Amino acid sequence: MTHARNLRFALPLLAAAFVVACSDSPDADPQAEPSPSEAATSPAAVADAGRAFRYTSLDDCPLLRSAPEEAGFYEYECPGEGGFKLKLVEADLRQNIMVVPPGGGEERSLDLAALSGGGFSELEDLVEWRGTMESGAFKPDALILRQEVAEGSEGQEDTSYLIAVKLAGTPCAVARIAPGPGQNEQARAAADGAGSCLAGPG
Repeated sequence: MTHARNLRFALPLLAAAFVVACSDSPDADPQAEPSPSEAATSPAAVADAGRAFRYTSLDDCPLLRSAPEEAGFYEYECPGEGGFKLKLVEADLRQNIMVVPPGGGEERSLDLAALSGGGFSELEDLVEWRGTMESGAFKPDALILRQEVAEGSEGQEDTSYLIAVKLAGTPCAVARIAPGPGQNEQARAAADGAGSCLAGPG
């Protein structure tokens, strides 16, 4: 999607590792994931304990502004859920998200570069929005992002983290889940629990 992404990364889409099946059927295959285009238009699926979820995509978002000569700066505006929008900001081979609340209120940075320790990073395309259904309307209160971070010797190894984000009050990241068994479940539990911020929003 972006110029800087193509310069540093050649990563496969990890949607199958990111999201569970968009179905409330107990027999659904957890690896049978929707494509980004399907996920962006799929209806909310009610999960356990009254929780619901939807998906949007960070791919093919309209470009708002750019300054390629300044560390390859690009800013895109991406659709969200429940009146939220997301701004994808890319600079110096690192990506961040600005959360824009309903009604065009003050946008908040998730400070994703700080969470990654400053390493080169990019976000996978699918965003999972989590919330409740109220009078037939989906009300998101959290989201989950997948962040690929260049780590290891000379940044030659990419590590795939899940970032749980609360939306209520001041949006911020509340958990960063490393790869391992139950990564998806841990990220959803953290998002639904909406604990304390890992880093102060900007």
